[in-house]
Amino acid sequence: MDNVDYDQLADDYGWLAGGAAIAVYVAILVVVLIAYIRIIQKAGYSGWWVLVAFVPVLNLVMFFVFAFARWPVQRERDALRVGQAYPR
Repeated sequence: MDNVDYDQLADDYGWLAGGAAIAVYVAILVVVLIAYIRIIQKAGYSGWWVLVAFVPVLNLVMFFVFAFARWPVQRERDALRVGQAYPR
């Protein structure tokens, strides 16, 4: 067996470790985005609101809007409790 330089070995196969790391990162990102979309949909909003998370300052503003506003699902529940039809 010839003497293999470990730095050369790392250079030859470093792309493989980097590619695997990127694949794992993208997989985790997709799972988290799907979870966020499901939470937003259960609140009664469109899942497209998750795109706001990628806009730097708007994401903080919308975080507080979602946190303190009355959600559509709450308005629907309140309308059903008093016996009214919820306008869609």
